Amino acid sequence: MISFREHVVKRFTRSSGWRKIRNAHIKKHPQCACCGSKNAPEVHHIQDFSTAPELELDPNNLITLCGKRCHLLFGHLGYWKSINPEIINDSKWIRNKIENRR
Repeated sequence: MISFREHVVKRFTRSSGWRKIRNAHIKKHPQCACCGSKNAPEVHHIQDFSTAPELELDPNNLITLCGKRCHLLFGHLGYWKSINPEIINDSKWIRNKIENRR
């Protein structure tokens, strides 16, 4: 039987392929899906890694959000333990609002 600590460590440990997938995603999608910034891009899991670890390396489960504001604000709704299940639709709406403002 594994200990609770071993279970938690295993559950939240990134796979060895994460860095390669992350870098490939940022290379292909370098701009924040919400604001268009290329500064400090972060790869955000659409279906959160802690509840769907099998989707960790699925390119269709990833979206680029800037680490300066959009990752926390829109990807996690202002709270790191939260997840925005509507991030795809929300990012399109936000990007449209920003582009139409110019």
